[in-house]
Amino acid sequence: MKNTIIIIASILSLLIILDCLNFRHALIIFYLAGVIPGTDIAIGAAQMLQLFAFVGGFTVARVMSYIMRSFKPSITSISNAQVR
Repeated sequence: MKNTIIIIASILSLLIILDCLNFRHALIIFYLAGVIPGTDIAIGAAQMLQLFAFVGGFTVARVMSYIMRSFKPSITSISNAQVR
């Protein structure tokens, strides 16, 4: 119970800090305009497309890897049964 209270308080503290730093606004401006938070530097459209393609590809690869690992035990047991 004590650990739960500590975790909840830590999460709420983090949310309050992020709210004070205007994190949502900075993240939305980064997504829409490519402006790096805390600076006046703007990333071009081609670089933003490359970034999103890389992050999207990485995410899809991780999900597919997880799915394939979940099927691996059943595939190996089927192939072992056919060999005997």
